Amino acid sequence: MRVYNKLSRKNNISEKSNKAVTGGGFKAMQYVMSCAQKVGTRKLAAAVRSKNTCKACAFGTGGQRGGLHNEYSKRVEICNKNIQAQMSDIRDPIPPQIFEQNSITELRELSAKQLEDLGRLPVPLHKSAGSDRYEAISYERAYALIIERLKQSDSQRSFFYASGRSSNEAAFILQLFARLYGCNHINNCSYYCHQASGVGLGNSIGNGTATIQYGDLHKADLIFVFGANPASNHPRFVKVLLECRQRGGQVVIVNPAREAGLVRFASPSNFKSMISGGGEVASHYIQPHVGSDVALISGMAKHLIASGLVDQHYIDSYCEHYDSYSSFITGLAWDDIEKDCGIERSQIEALAEIYAKSDRTVFSWGMGLTHHHNGSDNIEAIASLALLRGMIGGEGKGLLPLRGHSNVQGVGSMGVTPALKAEVFAAIEGEFSVKLPNYSGMDTLACVQAAAKGKIDFAFLLGGNLFSANPDTAYSEQALSSIPFKV
Repeated sequence: MRVYNKLSRKNNISEKSNKAVTGGGFKAMQYVMSCAQKVGTRKLAAAVRSKNTCKACAFGTGGQRGGLHNEYSKRVEICNKNIQAQMSDIRDPIPPQIFEQNSITELRELSAKQLEDLGRLPVPLHKSAGSDRYEAISYERAYALIIERLKQSDSQRSFFYASGRSSNEAAFILQLFARLYGCNHINNCSYYCHQASGVGLGNSIGNGTATIQYGDLHKADLIFVFGANPASNHPRFVKVLLECRQRGGQVVIVNPAREAGLVRFASPSNFKSMISGGGEVASHYIQPHVGSDVALISGMAKHLIASGLVDQHYIDSYCEHYDSYSSFITGLAWDDIEKDCGIERSQIEALAEIYAKSDRTVFSWGMGLTHHHNGSDNIEAIASLALLRGMIGGEGKGLLPLRGHSNVQGVGSMGVTPALKAEVFAAIEGEFSVKLPNYSGMDTLACVQAAAKGKIDFAFLLGGNLFSANPDTAYSEQALSSIPFKV
């Protein structure tokens, strides 16, 4: 357990309207049908039946059962995010005259959606220095241009970046290539999303990923959802929440915004749910101040400790530093906790009692927790709350970061990170009889900042959209435009 030396203080936001709205439902089905019309029903049907994994969120469908089946059921599951991801791959190729007749200046006037709607790239494109047009070239010429530039560039003035939708194989080869080139500036998209989860979990339990498997969700009697809107971003997870409610379990949503799809949701893959107007998702909906999760969680922990509701045997057997943690939590003033999170003491204590009565609790969260200056503290607070009652290491209980990209965990595990684990580093050197660079690599933000200062000469970007991923688009444009050669 970690000791938290401060509570988060952020401004409050006004509460949204409580008007009843249902997420999912026939609107979701209409969206799927509109997608089918755009790319062709036959193409879409073939894509969703293919035996590969959905490229959308990390809670996606797919695998050997086919694109719209989950890991346990043979029943088709309609998921908007899956359809969106499939569409990008099965669009028609962009006609060559688009690039022949339009300058880059003209193309820049299009929105991101309009550019994507043009289709997919069938061939490599190249912009020569000083030119305002893209030119279609062969793969042979593309390879030659890249190789020549790599020969001319300093490996430490380069960086390599991968999207979380890349495959394990592509990710491993990319990081290996970069390191053999002499570069440790290797990053993936998690540095702008769930890196705080990896750090917070690593600090707390020594492992930077989820502690549960998919089947554990079907055994939980209480599921917390902090700072996430799975109705929009992880639709299949909402079905899990609905099933938890149906078997008598409880779902606690912690989110400053009142999301319609987390109040009530009609599952497109369940006809009864569709015609009945959906089911209630949240049994309890808590709306704390933005950025005050540590305060709320600390209040729950304070009540558990004061009321003797912790699992002392589990703590004694598996945890460290409990005495200092308990002393700090006990010393927090309820007035400060209430002021910081905006939730009354009685509500926090009631929430703690709900947790205390659970035998199998899963804590899940999204970027509403990680996208803060104290993001890793938020995750460490959740981990400590789980440890207090022994909710890590058993069936139906544990920690679940809701990651946004289908293979962001795999990409990181494959080594698309500035530093490798010592045993992986040694294994690669031994397997390939090479000497890898051992200096400290820059993370994604540091690479962008270096580019803005003119200190990056070469960038290799495998998928993703690093331009839009940076919150300050003007700065992002200036930084990326300062890199002479980008692939």
